[in-house]
Amino acid sequence: MHLPFTTLDIFTTTPYFGNPLAVIRVPSSLREQLTEEQKQKIAREFNLSEVTFLHECTNSSDAVDFDIFTSKSRITFAGHPTIGTAIYVAQHPDAYPGITELRTLAGSIPFKYDAASGKSTVSVPHDVHIHSARVPHPTQSTASVPIVSIVKGMAFGLCELPDLETLGSRSGPLIAAEDRYKAQFLDAGSGWDVGYTGSFYFVDLGSKGNVRSLRTRSIPAFEDPGTGSASAALCCYIAITEKKRGRVNFHLVQGMEMGRRCDIFVDVDMEKDGTVQGVELSGVAVGVMEGSLAIE
Repeated sequence: MHLPFTTLDIFTTTPYFGNPLAVIRVPSSLREQLTEEQKQKIAREFNLSEVTFLHECTNSSDAVDFDIFTSKSRITFAGHPTIGTAIYVAQHPDAYPGITELRTLAGSIPFKYDAASGKSTVSVPHDVHIHSARVPHPTQSTASVPIVSIVKGMAFGLCELPDLETLGSRSGPLIAAEDRYKAQFLDAGSGWDVGYTGSFYFVDLGSKGNVRSLRTRSIPAFEDPGTGSASAALCCYIAITEKKRGRVNFHLVQGMEMGRRCDIFVDVDMEKDGTVQGVELSGVAVGVMEGSLAIE
């Protein structure tokens, strides 16, 4: 058994920048044969922050299924794999005719694609929850760090730092890498007490016009150059805690310390009662490699 794959760099138009992603295409004839264990082995082999398994269209639906895997486990949602998969689908209309929606464990994800700019915008299947527990701040003894879920199964410690120098000096996660899946800081019995807890550091650079600028870093077991789900969680948290209303626009720059700049755009729509109505994540991508992998 062989499966074709494409790698793309996400949140950039420059090859070898951005956040790498492998999109592995699964024909309908092999969908039932390819096991979760095999998918996990493939994800470990690529050793990227995530890979996706994009299933072949089998009916006239405008949605297509895809699965997201890290090197450790399957996950409910992640931003850069969703942007990359959406762009791949949009750029291959013969194979995915009329597809405007992706389906994964977190639910259905509508997306738009602008061919002129190459940018895809996805509607994040948000289920925002701010957990009651906080973790100690790594540089401020009197401060603590909130834990925020963007969806059930994907949470982040959101750690604000005072300046870019401090951001650049960070070298480890808020939660030990071996404890990322233990859910020890997530509200027990809430429904949000499952999955992954990551570490996301940021510096607020202020607003220019109507766009808030943030510099960010994601450091779980190893550093991730561009994390859309953490970006969405952070922007929702800021909008909620600052009691924003209407649409709030963010531009996040990540991966600078790795030499893999990512430009990530998040728009949060806030209701009058202070709840999140909608979250849109946008970015571009560039293809890098094509190949075929063998399945044992």
